[in-house]
Amino acid sequence: MKCKIEAETRVCPTEDLDKVIKAFSNIFEYEELEIGKDYIMISSECSSLKYLKKFMEKKKIRDTARVIFLKGTKNNIIRFKLSKQAAYVGNINLVEENLSPLGEINVQIKTKDPLRLIEWLCEH
Repeated sequence: MKCKIEAETRVCPTEDLDKVIKAFSNIFEYEELEIGKDYIMISSECSSLKYLKKFMEKKKIRDTARVIFLKGTKNNIIRFKLSKQAAYVGNINLVEENLSPLGEINVQIKTKDPLRLIEWLCEH
Protein backbone atom coordinates (compact mmCIF):
# COMPACT_ATOMS: atom_id res chain seq x y z
CA MET A 1 0.00 0.00 0.00
CA LYS A 2 1.31 3.43 -0.91
CA CYS A 3 0.91 6.52 1.17
CA LYS A 4 2.65 9.75 2.01
CA ILE A 5 2.93 10.84 5.63
CA GLU A 6 3.58 14.37 6.80
CA ALA A 7 3.74 15.31 10.46
CA GLU A 8 4.42 18.76 11.83
CA THR A 9 4.43 20.69 15.05
CA ARG A 10 5.30 24.17 16.09
CA VAL A 11 8.35 24.67 18.26
CA CYS A 12 7.88 27.20 21.03
CA PRO A 13 10.81 29.44 22.02
CA THR A 14 10.92 27.70 25.42
CA GLU A 15 11.26 24.21 23.89
CA ASP A 16 14.50 22.33 23.29
CA LEU A 17 14.69 21.62 19.54
CA ASP A 18 16.52 18.31 20.12
CA LYS A 19 13.70 17.09 22.38
CA VAL A 20 11.08 17.90 19.76
CA ILE A 21 13.12 16.03 17.14
CA LYS A 22 13.37 13.09 19.56
CA ALA A 23 9.56 13.07 19.89
CA PHE A 24 9.31 12.56 16.12
CA SER A 25 12.10 9.96 16.09
CA ASN A 26 10.34 7.94 18.80
CA ILE A 27 7.21 7.59 16.66
CA PHE A 28 8.28 7.71 13.00
CA GLU A 29 11.12 6.49 10.83
CA TYR A 30 11.10 9.54 8.63
CA GLU A 31 12.92 10.18 5.37
CA GLU A 32 12.95 13.97 5.45
CA LEU A 33 13.19 16.44 8.30
CA GLU A 34 12.50 20.12 7.76
CA ILE A 35 13.33 22.59 10.51
CA GLY A 36 11.78 26.01 10.12
CA LYS A 37 11.87 29.13 12.23
CA ASP A 38 9.13 27.92 14.57
CA TYR A 39 8.18 24.44 13.34
CA ILE A 40 9.45 20.96 12.51
CA MET A 41 7.99 18.79 9.77
CA ILE A 42 8.83 15.25 8.73
CA SER A 43 7.72 13.26 5.73
CA SER A 44 7.85 9.56 5.03
CA GLU A 45 6.12 6.58 3.45
CA CYS A 46 3.72 3.98 4.90
CA SER A 47 6.52 1.84 6.28
CA SER A 48 7.06 4.41 9.02
CA LEU A 49 3.62 3.57 10.47
CA LYS A 50 4.82 0.18 11.78
CA TYR A 51 5.57 1.53 15.27
CA LEU A 52 2.16 3.21 15.44
CA LYS A 53 0.46 -0.05 14.41
CA LYS A 54 2.40 -2.14 16.96
CA PHE A 55 1.81 0.37 19.75
CA MET A 56 -1.95 0.46 19.14
CA GLU A 57 -2.05 -3.34 19.19
CA LYS A 58 0.02 -3.57 22.38
CA LYS A 59 -2.05 -0.94 24.24
CA LYS A 60 -5.35 -2.29 22.84
CA ILE A 61 -6.45 1.08 21.49
CA ARG A 62 -7.16 0.00 17.90
CA ASP A 63 -10.93 0.51 18.15
CA THR A 64 -10.53 4.01 19.59
CA ALA A 65 -7.88 4.82 16.98
CA ARG A 66 -10.18 3.60 14.17
CA VAL A 67 -12.88 6.05 15.30
CA ILE A 68 -10.40 8.94 15.40
CA PHE A 69 -8.91 8.02 12.00
CA LEU A 70 -12.34 7.70 10.36
CA LYS A 71 -13.47 11.01 11.85
CA GLY A 72 -10.36 12.67 10.42
CA THR A 73 -10.72 11.19 6.92
CA LYS A 74 -11.71 13.40 4.00
CA ASN A 75 -10.78 13.31 0.30
CA ASN A 76 -8.17 10.54 0.57
CA ILE A 77 -6.44 12.22 3.52
CA ILE A 78 -6.42 10.97 7.11
CA ARG A 79 -5.70 13.66 9.71
CA PHE A 80 -5.11 13.18 13.42
CA LYS A 81 -3.11 14.63 16.30
CA LEU A 82 -0.57 13.08 18.65
CA SER A 83 0.58 14.38 21.99
CA LYS A 84 4.08 15.79 21.58
CA GLN A 85 4.88 15.18 25.25
CA ALA A 86 3.80 11.52 25.07
CA ALA A 87 5.83 11.04 21.87
CA TYR A 88 8.93 12.38 23.61
CA VAL A 89 8.80 9.49 26.10
CA GLY A 90 8.00 6.91 23.39
CA ASN A 91 4.23 6.70 23.91
CA ILE A 92 1.47 7.38 21.46
CA ASN A 93 -1.48 9.39 22.66
CA LEU A 94 -4.07 10.24 20.01
CA VAL A 95 -5.80 13.48 20.87
CA GLU A 96 -8.83 15.08 19.30
CA GLU A 97 -8.07 18.65 20.30
CA ASN A 98 -5.10 20.73 21.37
CA LEU A 99 -4.50 19.88 25.00
CA SER A 100 -1.00 21.18 25.55
CA PRO A 101 0.09 24.82 25.46
CA LEU A 102 3.15 23.56 23.56
CA GLY A 103 0.94 22.15 20.81
CA GLU A 104 0.42 18.70 19.33
CA ILE A 105 1.93 16.79 16.43
CA ASN A 106 -0.41 17.14 13.44
CA VAL A 107 -0.28 14.07 11.21
CA GLN A 108 -1.60 13.87 7.66
CA ILE A 109 -1.61 10.66 5.61
CA LYS A 110 -2.40 10.84 1.90
CA THR A 111 -3.48 7.57 0.31
CA LYS A 112 -5.73 6.43 -2.52
CA ASP A 113 -7.62 4.09 -0.19
CA PRO A 114 -7.85 5.56 3.33
CA LEU A 115 -10.34 2.92 4.54
CA ARG A 116 -7.97 0.11 3.57
CA LEU A 117 -5.08 1.85 5.34
CA ILE A 118 -7.18 2.36 8.49
CA GLU A 119 -8.20 -1.31 8.44
CA TRP A 120 -4.54 -2.33 8.14
CA LEU A 121 -3.50 -0.06 11.01
CA CYS A 122 -6.35 -1.16 13.26
CA GLU A 123 -6.82 -4.81 12.30
CA HIS A 124 -7.34 -7.34 15.07
